[in-house]
Amino acid sequence: MKKISGSRIAAGMIFLLMTIFNVAAWVFPTLMELYHSTVYHFMSGALSRICGIFPFSVGEILIALAILLVTGSIVTVVIAVIKKDPAPAKAVTRVLTVVLAYIYATETLNCFVLYHTIPLTERLAPYTREEYTVEELVELCRYMILEANDLALTVKRDEQGNIILPERLDKCAEDAFANLKSDFPELSGYCPRPKRMIASTLMTQLDLQGVYFPFTLEGNYNGYLSPARTPTTVFHEITHIKGFIREDEATFLACIAALSSDVPEVRYSGCIESMNYLFAECRKYATEEQIYSLRCDLSIRVAKDNYFVSEEHMKKAETSVLPKETVNKVGEKAMETTLKVNGVKDGKKSYNRMVTLLLIWAYRTEDRPAIRSYPTQ
Repeated sequence: MKKISGSRIAAGMIFLLMTIFNVAAWVFPTLMELYHSTVYHFMSGALSRICGIFPFSVGEILIALAILLVTGSIVTVVIAVIKKDPAPAKAVTRVLTVVLAYIYATETLNCFVLYHTIPLTERLAPYTREEYTVEELVELCRYMILEANDLALTVKRDEQGNIILPERLDKCAEDAFANLKSDFPELSGYCPRPKRMIASTLMTQLDLQGVYFPFTLEGNYNGYLSPARTPTTVFHEITHIKGFIREDEATFLACIAALSSDVPEVRYSGCIESMNYLFAECRKYATEEQIYSLRCDLSIRVAKDNYFVSEEHMKKAETSVLPKETVNKVGEKAMETTLKVNGVKDGKKSYNRMVTLLLIWAYRTEDRPAIRSYPTQ
């Protein structure tokens, strides 16, 4: 009888336990809520601090090493088969088994099961009305536009007119999240420093502003992203690290945190991100006259600041070795599949639920003032 190595037994146990935990997440969402606020809170704080020591994205390096490992493993197995020597193939199998176990465990603990916590729409139920009117949607969008217009005149800029961001966006995030601790205590405490991705061209091809790595608990952002989009993107990724995995919830929390910030550049970013989502929804339901009015309200300065990446970096992405269209389609399909597998039935369409959350937050009861004293209707 062949002896099974200790590493394989350990990996097998990890796969079994994580599978059980994944099944439990679907059946007992209340248990996942408890896990989020206790075990995950302390575990994520520890791992994010360790990876936060490094100025570069540890997750990005690990992905590069994983690609090399897989390539090297294939070559090793082919050579082993040719030489009829099973030893190298066995060694490769052991290494890959351990790596896969680590990926499955961290993806489960830091991502998959968190999709099954209680949705924010239920947590905000006391402030929710049965419906919100198109007029309220339009007015909230107009509010964000006018706020952005004002902030565009006060944010710091260099001689070329580019926005100058604070050096420590993680500290800005800590301060902003502290403003929300009464409603969302999970956001309080340490915020890891955001990491600029080396592979920002690839992120541009994928139309990604940021990315969260569950296996290192790091928040990464596209290094070519416009300054006006960067703070809210950073907040979004840190929100994932705090355990809010659903995209609509992370965007909502990032926006309301940014809007509560004392830093004009951060607040400006929150206005622009909220404005973009609200305007996209207005285009579905508002009249042509309402949409035209909103366009007229938008200042030229805000319109110029509100871009994804510069034309130079977009051209770089389009002329890369990998075709942008192909990379984008693969990325879209991967994200859609990931969301649906984890119980988000409408996939990427769920992102627009951020608008519903924003409406709930903005039109709260009188004793709970809305975003920056937005007048309730």
